[in-house]
Amino acid sequence: MKPFSPGELPRPPLTTYRLGFHRGFRLAAATRLLPYFERLGVTTLYASPLFAARTGSGHGYDLIDPSRLNPEVGTSMELERLSRELGSRNMGMILDIVPNHMAAHYENPWWRDLLENGEASAFSMFFDVDWTPPQQALAHRISLPVLGEPFRRVLENQELELVFTGTGFAVRYYETLFPVDPATLPPVLSEIRETLRASFHPENDPALATLDLLLSRTEALPARCDNPLAKRQRSRSRRTLQGLLKSLYRESSAFREALEKVLSEYRGIRGIPSSFDRMEALLSTQVYWLSHWKTVTRTLNYRRFFDVADLVGVRMEDDRVFEAFHRLVGEWIKRGWIDGVRVDHIDGLRDPATYLFRLSRLLRDEHPESVPLVWVEKILGRDETLPDWPVMGTTGYEFASRVLDLFTDPEGARQVREWYETRLSPGQGFEEVAYQQKKFVAETLMGGELRRLTLLLEWIAMEERDVRETGFRELQTGLVEVTACMDVYRTYIREDSVPDEAKRRIGRALDLARTRHPNRRQGLFRFFERVLTQGPPPGASPEKKARWADFVLKWQQFSGAVMAKGVEDTALYLYTPLLSANEVGNDPGRPPTGPEDFHRFNRERLDRFPLSLSATSTHDTKRSADVRARIAALSLFSEEWIKAVGRWRRWNRPARQASRGVPEIPDPALEHFLYQTLIGAWPLEAPDESFVRRIEGYLVKALRESKQHTNWITPDPAYEEKVLRFVREILRPERASPFFKDFLALQKKIASSGARISLSQLLLKATAPGVFDLYRGEELWDLSLVDPDNRRPVDYTRRIRLLNTVIDQWSREPKEAFQSFLDSWGDGRIKLFLTWILLNLRKDHPALFLEGAYRPLPPRWEEEQGAVGFFRSLHDRDLLVVTLTTHVSGMANGGIALERPPSGEIPLPEGSADPWLHLFSGVPVSPVMNGNEAVLPLDRVLQNAPFAVLYRGPAPSLPPGNPPSPHQKRGLS
Repeated sequence: MKPFSPGELPRPPLTTYRLGFHRGFRLAAATRLLPYFERLGVTTLYASPLFAARTGSGHGYDLIDPSRLNPEVGTSMELERLSRELGSRNMGMILDIVPNHMAAHYENPWWRDLLENGEASAFSMFFDVDWTPPQQALAHRISLPVLGEPFRRVLENQELELVFTGTGFAVRYYETLFPVDPATLPPVLSEIRETLRASFHPENDPALATLDLLLSRTEALPARCDNPLAKRQRSRSRRTLQGLLKSLYRESSAFREALEKVLSEYRGIRGIPSSFDRMEALLSTQVYWLSHWKTVTRTLNYRRFFDVADLVGVRMEDDRVFEAFHRLVGEWIKRGWIDGVRVDHIDGLRDPATYLFRLSRLLRDEHPESVPLVWVEKILGRDETLPDWPVMGTTGYEFASRVLDLFTDPEGARQVREWYETRLSPGQGFEEVAYQQKKFVAETLMGGELRRLTLLLEWIAMEERDVRETGFRELQTGLVEVTACMDVYRTYIREDSVPDEAKRRIGRALDLARTRHPNRRQGLFRFFERVLTQGPPPGASPEKKARWADFVLKWQQFSGAVMAKGVEDTALYLYTPLLSANEVGNDPGRPPTGPEDFHRFNRERLDRFPLSLSATSTHDTKRSADVRARIAALSLFSEEWIKAVGRWRRWNRPARQASRGVPEIPDPALEHFLYQTLIGAWPLEAPDESFVRRIEGYLVKALRESKQHTNWITPDPAYEEKVLRFVREILRPERASPFFKDFLALQKKIASSGARISLSQLLLKATAPGVFDLYRGEELWDLSLVDPDNRRPVDYTRRIRLLNTVIDQWSREPKEAFQSFLDSWGDGRIKLFLTWILLNLRKDHPALFLEGAYRPLPPRWEEEQGAVGFFRSLHDRDLLVVTLTTHVSGMANGGIALERPPSGEIPLPEGSADPWLHLFSGVPVSPVMNGNEAVLPLDRVLQNAPFAVLYRGPAPSLPPGNPPSPHQKRGLS
């Protein structure tokens, strides 16, 4: 059932344009670009988070305060002006929100308050902290395993120091600050007072009286307990103390000198362990317990974002947290500054359904006359459907994988995969790699979360007759197995219901775990099935029910994180036969699907979620759509590619090195990974040093993500440098090797095929059911790799100039202009032109794209022609979309135009005998009769391009200020 009626949407989001805001690209910059976006055909800006984030954040996802606008991106007046300018153009804006996590950073006032006051903090319920962990020493404290070395070594190496920030005391560890609980300050303040007495005339120094007052106030502070009265008293007193300290520091030079002397003494003296006793004593009284990062599997007692220590999970299920977090969002909705939201990392929430229903109600309450527009970042498995949530749909990863499948030759992909698995990386296929990496991530990077979960499970098991004596280690191993065998990110069990889909997924995972471990005690797997799908036995106490539900809900959050880290951020960097398939939400071990699957997907989407985003590049994709298209084109030249890699490996052998048991660096699989990356990202103009630096930065990230010889926590700079030295060596044009010339020749051929695939993807994305989603700058060729490479500045001046040129040229001589764009595809005008034409068509005919019927061309026809096509129809207008897929042999050398358009006919629906308009060339195409059927000659449809979009119906208007279109002149309405 559709979640909306198109008539309810005053500003339907037909095309979203993704913008990343930071101090280098502010709200005012977006306002200045609105005329360009409007002319391009964009209807909706899609903004990265605008809330206050860490200083210098380049993306906004490390937010520190959702209750205020990020001052680095602009002011409220600038946001209001942007909204007003959008409204004047009948455009809107949706906003990315991040309800799952926040920055665990000193700049975050909520987190800072928590680290200062513990359970007495007004924000103690905001974060997912276990205040009563098994370790007695951590009771009512927060374990922060963030130190690079063991605590004693860090302390006695003077890496922890007490500092005064101007408003209060803090502990500094390099660039990280930790607040100090004011109630633990009396020893520090007493030493400052004694230093003042010894150095000055106390009877004449007013600082001493203030210090005495501070001491009495700090000693009177209530304990850190979860008592409402004590919380309020502590909060009031703390603010008073901060004010006194600030005044004292500002007004008394004597205090400042005494303070500095005491702080220097707290730093200790290297080589004298006892000199650090005071610092250790102070740290022992704080809310936080600092330790070596390796203790994470034993001591962590708060939920992180995946394994990122400086991003802490938020308890969005708490009403107070929800209200505080969404107050500003609601205000912006009420004022009409934003039209809707995209929810980041929905799978990280404890209960996504409850959250989304509440969010939908909030948006509707704030703006009753509008439909709540909510999208979710949800990565769906191939046979997984979006739950019945009150959302417009997803952000489009599933579309990206299906559309690229159409242009990946199945036989070529199979040849490359078999060659890779036998010659370059013998052994495991992707399913096994993913399984092993999920286990690795669960037991290591997510070890702290795993231990907490197992402790909950052990509590449940001790009350179950058949498993009550099962040991902690066996329960933990079983939990890891079941989690690693899951084929989706998570299930959506709620406290009061277990959906059939969840039972099916968990049942499948348990069956796989049993198959992998036939000798393991099967009673354990029956126990997991009962816990995860049946709930506590009838008559269970409320406490037992709550404990049971708590485990299941936490496990679902855990399984999503394990899938994300184990597959997205590890396996996709390890199993790499054809990197175009190594994308978020895709399975590189699965053969590519064809038009039948694509059409089924589109029909289901039109029926259920017609406003799902259709994305091919996002800020999270491993490589841009244009890079993926080039790499997918390798499947069309599989034999040539395999031979070329063999030659290159021989020629580049002298550039490889050995190191510490690794016989050659890079190894065969990594070298193949590098060649694919170079083929995909090679610039259209001659590469310079900046390109080599980009490749080097990308490789370091890829190596650390793969976690084989180096990683983020314990990097191996020596190994990384050997890989980078190989890159620099093979990319030296003057190097005495045939590699460079041979590579360039093949790269040129692949680049033109990749361009053809990219343009075909663009056509399908713009005309299939869904909202066309454009990532910043990709209206021209975008050869970016993974973040941060895809956050480089966009040259909008060039895009504005080129768009003006394209519109002017096409408006005067459409057929000749289209041919010119095809012939000079490397300058990007053809991509910009297709984007402009199709996005403005969407604006002219919104109902056609939101509601129009979707009718694929006959399967046999698509198979015979090596093409994919469909009609979109509504009332008196039709659209025909057709593009060649994998079998394009008639392209001119180095170009994307066809030397010989294919023969054949496109069958038309009944009643389609009227002329059609070729939208790109402006040439009318009239049907001919084949017996009793009206058909369109394929060569006249395609003309000399490998794709076409034909339109029949009322003439679409061009943007204001342009001359009449050719079909308007010919009266083809």
